[in-house]
Amino acid sequence: MTQQVWRKGRIILAGLFGVAMLTLIGLSGCGTNGYDNPSSEAVTTKTATALIQAADLKQWGDAGLVNRAGGYDRVVILDMSTTAANGANAYDTVGHIPGAQSISAGPAAFYETRAEGPMDATGQMVCSGATIDALIQKAGIDANTTIVLTTNSTSALDMTRAYATFRYWGFPKNRIKVLQGGNAGWTAAGYALTTNVPTIQKSTYGVAQNGTTTVNTDMRVSLSEMIAYVKGIVAGNAGNVYILDTVRPANPGVFSTQDLIAPATPKVYTPFDGYVKGSYGFPLSSVITGATFKTADEIKAAVSAAFSSTSTIGDANRDSAKTFITMCRAGNNASQAYFVLDGIAYYNSNVDIKWYDGSLGQWNLCASKDHLALNGTNAGGKLAVGSIWDTTSLMDRLTWNIDRGLTIVDYSARVYGVEPSFVDGNQLETADKAYRSAVSSSTGGATTGGGGGC
Repeated sequence: MTQQVWRKGRIILAGLFGVAMLTLIGLSGCGTNGYDNPSSEAVTTKTATALIQAADLKQWGDAGLVNRAGGYDRVVILDMSTTAANGANAYDTVGHIPGAQSISAGPAAFYETRAEGPMDATGQMVCSGATIDALIQKAGIDANTTIVLTTNSTSALDMTRAYATFRYWGFPKNRIKVLQGGNAGWTAAGYALTTNVPTIQKSTYGVAQNGTTTVNTDMRVSLSEMIAYVKGIVAGNAGNVYILDTVRPANPGVFSTQDLIAPATPKVYTPFDGYVKGSYGFPLSSVITGATFKTADEIKAAVSAAFSSTSTIGDANRDSAKTFITMCRAGNNASQAYFVLDGIAYYNSNVDIKWYDGSLGQWNLCASKDHLALNGTNAGGKLAVGSIWDTTSLMDRLTWNIDRGLTIVDYSARVYGVEPSFVDGNQLETADKAYRSAVSSSTGGATTGGGGGC
């Protein structure tokens, strides 16, 4: 009798175990990122960091993954080579990696003028959901795509601005790759370019669909957040936050920030320049040569060598850091620093890497209208008197650009009549969280099998 009860219990337990396993198997196919749930297919695009070598990409191409129709393990190559003033593009004239698609606007495809803080127009901010959706759908990108970024240019920012934008719009770092050296790295490895243009089936995938959005607002620093971070650093830096400024010179008198919206000529400038308090100079030449990136150890050494007016970060502070924020003038150079930290040096780390895309082009406009320059004239600020958004008190070696004989931009038309509070002043991310893609399928039109949705 006892044996019969034992056998019956064992059968029931076995049945329950089987149901549990079937449930887990079913759930494994329901993730929005097929990369982490590869089902029965082998995933070959996993790499140690987001930086890949030409041999990796060649292997994926030979395996038929580039522009593959369907599956968890497919690859799309985006060539960020820009169109020259004469209308020529190296993608067509010099050639491109087989299967690569042209993003002829280069980094400009990933930024636009948007509202944030006290101004309804701020230049070169991270692009909107509609913009990124149009790009990824044209390229046939879906939830199961590994994106490889390359360029014929000698500038790494062609690739890194795209990397930072994809990270912001919810693509996991293991799905975004940057080709070491770009197209030059490909040819240096002995591989040929082509002028054949691939035929691409558009996808219906979107970055925010089915009532949800995966926008990664944590990796981007808004203006209100940047003000809070700097104030925290000034108050003692209990959060172990370090700001890396990729354009900070040793002498602020040799650096001027042009307005990001006004026409390039005649040149007009922000009201002030100087150093953001608590920031460290982080020259890109210490981590990037052209479109070639240094190793993780070399990048960390460069972080230690980042300089202020009185000291460097040093190994101890670097290793105790909980957050690094990268900045520059317009978010482009900052994206290069963001990539070397997020994509290489701290790829598998709990250190928080953040990108301030507004940078000095936004920060250096934040002056109230009552400031006077040293020469006694109005300094050119346009914010309300006593504005909470005024950042001039958060600058070291503040320099009024009108004292240097520069023409200051009149940005009064951009300033809200009633400036928002810090709570209401993150309009950009509020809009992106509310954005919904105009599609209903979680897998793209280019994916005919093996999708990541249920």
